[in-house]
Amino acid sequence: MQETIYLTVTRYKVEKMTKSLPELKRGEWPIKLTLTVADEAFWSPTIEREVVITDWREGLEFSDVEFSENLITEDEAALIRQRRLEKMRELLEAKGYTVNPPEDKSDGA
Repeated sequence: MQETIYLTVTRYKVEKMTKSLPELKRGEWPIKLTLTVADEAFWSPTIEREVVITDWREGLEFSDVEFSENLITEDEAALIRQRRLEKMRELLEAKGYTVNPPEDKSDGA
């Protein structure tokens, strides 16, 4: 048996469970959960599993810039963007991914 459900959670509790992606209110987050139960598991005693949801951004922090003003120049924005792209490439490669540069779309079309 395999079933996909969506849990709507807040910081404090599970608000609801639905079979399709729910409409969310402020402060709610959806969690897609795919549950697979082998036929052999339908016996006593009761089955127990723990599901822990962690921050998907773990290890991908970008504390490379501190803003002291409300405005930045285009040059500063380009520098920040470049630093973040380089940091993301380093982090992904450290986790075993291969990072390829984007395809050049300046073929005149």
